[in-house]
Amino acid sequence: MRLYSRLKKSRHGIYYLRIQQDGIDRRWSISTRDPEVAAIAAYNLGATIAKMKIDPTKIKSWTLESDGQSLKVTTEDNDDDRESAIEALVVYAKVKATLPPPPSSSRQPTTPAPTISLDAAIKEYEPHLMKSKLAEKSKKMALSTLNNLMKRLGADFDLSKLTDDVIESKWLEPKLTVVAETTVKRDLSFIRAFVAYAADKKRRYCPAPLTLTLEAKGQHWSYLDAKDLDTIFSNLDLYTEKPWQFWLPIIGLYTGARIGEIASLKTSYFSEKLGLQVMHLEGTKTDASPRDLPIHPALIQLGFLDYVNSRRNAGHKMVFDIPHSAQNGWGAAASKWYTTYKAKIGLTDKKKVFHSFRPTIVDHLMQHGSDFEARCQYVGHDSGGGVHSKVYGRNGVNLELLQKEVVHKIDWQKYCGWSPNLVSLKIHADKLLKATLSV
Repeated sequence: MRLYSRLKKSRHGIYYLRIQQDGIDRRWSISTRDPEVAAIAAYNLGATIAKMKIDPTKIKSWTLESDGQSLKVTTEDNDDDRESAIEALVVYAKVKATLPPPPSSSRQPTTPAPTISLDAAIKEYEPHLMKSKLAEKSKKMALSTLNNLMKRLGADFDLSKLTDDVIESKWLEPKLTVVAETTVKRDLSFIRAFVAYAADKKRRYCPAPLTLTLEAKGQHWSYLDAKDLDTIFSNLDLYTEKPWQFWLPIIGLYTGARIGEIASLKTSYFSEKLGLQVMHLEGTKTDASPRDLPIHPALIQLGFLDYVNSRRNAGHKMVFDIPHSAQNGWGAAASKWYTTYKAKIGLTDKKKVFHSFRPTIVDHLMQHGSDFEARCQYVGHDSGGGVHSKVYGRNGVNLELLQKEVVHKIDWQKYCGWSPNLVSLKIHADKLLKATLSV
């Protein structure tokens, strides 16, 4: 049977019929994400064309009966209204696909799918997830994503009602308002894997696997300008009550470090080397991430080392009292706080986040002629370099060169005409330190 249609799916998971004739390509949406309904519509279209034994490009007029079960057409050899004719067939196919099947005495009763709550299904799925070949970090992120889904839908949500539309409206759309598309795309893959498990013929907890997809390109965070920086740092003394809330943005300003790297600092990571005060960042992402950095004089002037020493002397392992997430590490609570802080101070641009300190400081260093290898090492980026630096170079750039080529070249006034009010910030830093020592 020759079919005049091909079933396709858009990047949003919506099925459509693609019809190609004489080099002309047209598409008609079936307005559904249900693969079964879409398949029936495509089959009906092809079968209708074959049954009529006419050239669909020569249909002169058409009438769809009120019950949607039949299509009357007339043809005329000299008619060439291809689009109108094929559109008529598509309308017919779509209507017929959504009609209930005719009653049949021979139809066998179907066994209803078992019902199970979302909470119970996730608990059942967890051992299966842990045995998978996913990396350990990915397993934790997958479980965190499913728990987030359960938080939005409710622990008692009937899994037999879980469809693409539910995921899109209750989880995907709200998620896209607070998280980057690339992150949502990753988390959606975890949900798709879970639903595929639940919809398996052995379980049939869900009506069908998800067809919902998300096209997402790499996210590039925006740079912070003088106005943004002033908004962030002129409000720190008003909205920070805990030392880590105060120090995280300041350390980010002078290091460009990832929020998880700063949040996971330990008191043992601070030392003196070659006459320089140094802190170690253990990294969170690449082989180039773990690194030692000379501490910027502004951080020392503000009393950051005094705070670190107070924590060390009190027997604390961690520099900051930040809650740790088993699924998302040290940066989870810190990121959530910073998002709230941004909203309070009126920094509403979704692309200006904590991570924006990284491209901003990199641009700053580039504008002031900082050595390429040195600035890559400073922010924890792989400098590439091939054989020249990776094979013949042994231990990367030394601390003295980092101090000269990076630390000494960080000058926000020269970069954007703004500089932090160190006097005002020092007053608040001393206040927080005093409160820490009194505990």
